[in-house]
Amino acid sequence: MRRRPTAAVLALTALALLLRLVALGDRTMHWDEARVAYWTLRYVRGAGFAYRPIIHGPFVPLVVAPLFEHLGPTAFTARLPVTVIGGLAPLSALLFRRPGESSTTATDRARFPHVGLSNAETVALAALLAVTPGLVYYSRFMRSDVPLAVFALFALGFAVRALATERRRHVVAAGLLAGLAVPTKENVLLYAACAVGTAAVAVGWPAVVPLLPWHDESAPRTAATAALRSSLARTRAVAARHLPAVPLALLAALVPIVFFLAPRGPAGDPSLSAALAGDVGWVALIERATVGTWETFSSSLWTGGRSHSYPIYAGKLWGYLLVGALPVAVGAGYAFVRELRSPSRPLVVPLVAWGAASMLGYPLATDIPAPWISIHLAVPLLVPAAVGWVALVRGRAWEFGFDLPDADARRRYARYALAALVVLSAVQVPLVLAVSSITPPLYVNVLAQSAQPSDDLSPMRATVDAAADDGVLFYGEEYYLPNESIDTAPPGEGENWLGWWLNRLPMAWYVERADAPSSYARGADALDDRASIPPVVFADPSEAEAAAAVLGERGYERTRYDLGLYHEQAVVMFVDESRLDRGGTNRSVHSRSVVGVRRA
Repeated sequence: MRRRPTAAVLALTALALLLRLVALGDRTMHWDEARVAYWTLRYVRGAGFAYRPIIHGPFVPLVVAPLFEHLGPTAFTARLPVTVIGGLAPLSALLFRRPGESSTTATDRARFPHVGLSNAETVALAALLAVTPGLVYYSRFMRSDVPLAVFALFALGFAVRALATERRRHVVAAGLLAGLAVPTKENVLLYAACAVGTAAVAVGWPAVVPLLPWHDESAPRTAATAALRSSLARTRAVAARHLPAVPLALLAALVPIVFFLAPRGPAGDPSLSAALAGDVGWVALIERATVGTWETFSSSLWTGGRSHSYPIYAGKLWGYLLVGALPVAVGAGYAFVRELRSPSRPLVVPLVAWGAASMLGYPLATDIPAPWISIHLAVPLLVPAAVGWVALVRGRAWEFGFDLPDADARRRYARYALAALVVLSAVQVPLVLAVSSITPPLYVNVLAQSAQPSDDLSPMRATVDAAADDGVLFYGEEYYLPNESIDTAPPGEGENWLGWWLNRLPMAWYVERADAPSSYARGADALDDRASIPPVVFADPSEAEAAAAVLGERGYERTRYDLGLYHEQAVVMFVDESRLDRGGTNRSVHSRSVVGVRRA
């Protein structure tokens, strides 16, 4: 019995990896993926790298970079690290497992026996992590949200493990995982704030229980005071036990923070390579990676004010939570109500409070109501959801006064609950796999965000690859840049060219992937005056006719591609087929090294 939950969790982890790896490279790159992949490839080709808020934390680019160098710059390799991290998330369930369930020693069973999950709840948590649609979809996506959520979940699991076993090494492990979460994405600050609030709720909740109206307490205020004192005493005991491990945990957290946030190459000073070579001191590097990063973040657009409608944003984000994690929301809601009626699981209420705070806070903090935020709303609810679904499947509705007097009724009720869970998963998981791999994607905003191209761009990619020797040209005001080398690195403070460059996505990624030189023409006269026009020209549809007046006379054919899920963005690609190397006789993006110097 002791090994069976571990085997089940390992099997669910294998399933999670399979769901995330199948057809991983088939879907066209989202604009956000193309943006991060572009500057990752620029770093591989020698441009240097430093934290820039426009592509969020450096963890994903720096992990993807060696894959681009050794496996080639493809959609599959761009998404692979996030996919693996998301696929391994079910393993975190073992950290929440109650020590008495996994250890036969009397010492372990005596330590906080009420903290943690039973065997069945551990497997349920692993199952939710494996098949929750939002987690599956964005584990197949080059975004930092899944790494942040998974690292935070592992850090929480190690913290719970430290409480349950009193072993200080788990505190250090929690620090390391928290440190890995920091360089993933800026909303790690919201995670930190919620974690502090969750700890406060965990300490104060026992004092609230006697005050609940349905609890029969002869002197509720006296009972609440006694419960608070007891909770504070336990907290002091825990703090005293683990305090010696805190400095080592902070040091463990600092290692990944400095490693990932320190600048690389010519992109910043001091750089990691300079510190490794002994040219600068480590204190200066640590200051640059920590204080310098904070200064960069605090002056970025992410810290600006928000002027959107809170109710609209809240409605959209809550809807995404229900679409992307309906079984999680249902299970957590049931566990919370059950805990109010019969308190016995100290993890449930604090984590539901974390989820509620996220649901209220993210509509205020986010700049767009994107479906990937549902990940951050669902993560704190996963453990309560596991508790809730096991209670439902075991038919414990009679705890709420429902009339289920006999064992047959309870078994029947359990079958209904299990069937509901299976139906929810059976409907949502295939849908998310379809949305995440089919090109073009379904024209419904289930989990796909609007910047997901609705057309298959593989013909565009092949055409740009075939034009790699002669290059491409961006035409018109929409694609203006002061010069073609300004996008070597993400924009710094005060630089205002980003808006135009973003209009070039995702084409800029395909151009960089092919190592093709790029050029620019602002209008028809500038285009006509060129001695030679590249074989591929990109134009905004609003300016395509003016370009066609010049290019049509020279034998260019044009194709329109929709670049947004709802036809909100598009590009017209003009191609001179007679000048393309479709056979790859000159060179191939797959055969040459991705390391080189940009020729534009």
